[in-house]
Amino acid sequence: MPTLFTKYFQRRLSTWLDKRVPASQEHHLNLNSIFILPSGFGWSFIILSLCLFLLGTNYQNNLMLLLSYLCLSIMLLTLFYTHQNFARLALKALPPTSFHCNQNGEIQLQVIPHLNAQRKCCNGTLFIKWLTVVRHTDTQLEYLRNRRHASAPQQSYCFSLIGNSKREQSQTLNVPLQISRRGQFTLGRMTIACDFPLGLYKCWTHLDFDQQVVVYAKPQEGPITIDKLPNADEPDNLSEITDPTSNEDFYALNDYEIGQPLNRVSWKHVAKNGNWVSKSFTSLQSDSVVLSVPSSEDVETAVSALTQATISWTSTNRVFGIQYKGLNIAPAQGAKHMGECLSALACFNDSPTLTSAPSSKPVSISSVQKKTGA
Repeated sequence: MPTLFTKYFQRRLSTWLDKRVPASQEHHLNLNSIFILPSGFGWSFIILSLCLFLLGTNYQNNLMLLLSYLCLSIMLLTLFYTHQNFARLALKALPPTSFHCNQNGEIQLQVIPHLNAQRKCCNGTLFIKWLTVVRHTDTQLEYLRNRRHASAPQQSYCFSLIGNSKREQSQTLNVPLQISRRGQFTLGRMTIACDFPLGLYKCWTHLDFDQQVVVYAKPQEGPITIDKLPNADEPDNLSEITDPTSNEDFYALNDYEIGQPLNRVSWKHVAKNGNWVSKSFTSLQSDSVVLSVPSSEDVETAVSALTQATISWTSTNRVFGIQYKGLNIAPAQGAKHMGECLSALACFNDSPTLTSAPSSKPVSISSVQKKTGA
C-alpha cells in the first residue's frame, strides 16, 4: 500500500507540474514556478518569537514584547527578500553529451540574465538534485521497472553563484547524471533550491529542461566474428579515402575545397604555380570488414561486445561495419561513424515496444524482409 500510494502521488505531482511549470530548454523563474516555506531554522526562529511573546505578555515585560516584534519583522522581511532573490534566477540547459552506462555523465546548466531583472542577479548557494532522473512518460518501460536507485534519495549538489550581473559573463553548473541502463532517455525534473540570505526560508522549484541523452552500453570483451567484404564494383579493389592521417598510398590530386584540412594541401604545387590542390589516398577495399556476434549470444552480451569492438577499431582508424540480427550499419571509419554505431547499439532491442536508434543518425535498421537482398 505505501508503494502504491507513493507511485500515485508521484504521478499526480508530475501531471500537476507539467501544467504549472512546462518543460523548456530555458527557464526564467516567476511566481508560478517558485515555492517557498520556512526552513528548519526558520521554524525554530518562529517558535522562539512566540515564546518571547508569551513570556512578555505573561510577565508584562515590554522589552520581551519588543524583541518578539523585532523577530517577527525579520521573518517578514526575509520572506520577501528570499523570494525576490530567487526570482532573479534564469537557467538554460545545454545538450548533454552521451556516456556509457557504467560511467557518470553530466548536464550543463548555464546561468543567464533574467528577462525581468537583467541588472541584478541571484545570489547565494544553489542546491540541485534530481527529482526524477528519467521522465516517467518515457517509453523505456524496462528501465522504469528495473531501476533500483529510484527509491533511494538522490544526492544534492551545491553550487555557489558568482553574483555577477554582466550579460557577457555567464556561469556554468555541471550537474552529475547517473543512468544504469543503455538506451535513449528523456531526462526528468530536477529540484533547485536556495535559502539566501539568512536561511530562514527555503525557495525551490522543479524544472524540466526537455533534454534527451543517449546512454551507451558498457564496453566488454565478447565473441566477435569478423567478415571481410569483397568489392565487386571496382576491378582494382581500390577506393578513395578522405582521412588525412591514413598511412595508405598516394592516389591522386584534386582541387582544394574550402573546409578541407590544411594538412591535405599539396604545398609544393601551391608554392610552384599557386594552384591549391589536395591529396587523396587509397586503401584496399578488402580492409573493410563487418563485425557481428552469433545470434545465440545474449542481447546484452552481444551489444557490450560490439560496443567494445567499435571503440577498439575506431582507435586504430579501421574501416568496419556492424551486423547483428536486424541491425545493419555500412562500413565506414572515424569518430562520427563510431557515434552512429554506439547510438544504434545503445538503442537496439528485440522488443518492438521499445525505442530504436535515433532518427537523426544515418543508420539503417533493416527488417527480416531485407535478408533476401543481403
